[in-house]
Amino acid sequence: MGAKTHTAPTSSAAGTPTVPTPAQHDTGPISWTTGPARAARAGAKRPEPRLRQLMGVCGWAAVLGGVGLVIGIRGFIGVLADEPPTWYEPSMMAVGVVGIALTVGAFLTVQFRTTPWIMLSSSSVALIVAMSLTANAF
Repeated sequence: MGAKTHTAPTSSAAGTPTVPTPAQHDTGPISWTTGPARAARAGAKRPEPRLRQLMGVCGWAAVLGGVGLVIGIRGFIGVLADEPPTWYEPSMMAVGVVGIALTVGAFLTVQFRTTPWIMLSSSSVALIVAMSLTANAF
């Protein structure tokens, strides 16, 4: 005949209203977090970088940034004052993006022993390429 409806209890034996239990994170066959997030929350911490290595990476990146700024200003003045070759601007953008990405990668991997130094060395090579492109264009 009529459809049965389920009604939740509205009060307990003591007369106070009952509140349903909220969902728990790691219960049941499928939990909300899996893999690396669970391992990080379970107490597995990333190793902290040594202060000496962090200072070295910061110093090298600062030198790369200063030299890159000088090269960029020289290229900008050259573009404003003269007609650059058609290959200059796209190649400088590509080399600059690669160099910045490698420097950012060095900061993101500073907790490892050799990875940031390899990335900063590669970024230095990109800076030397940018220097030679600017010198050949103007």
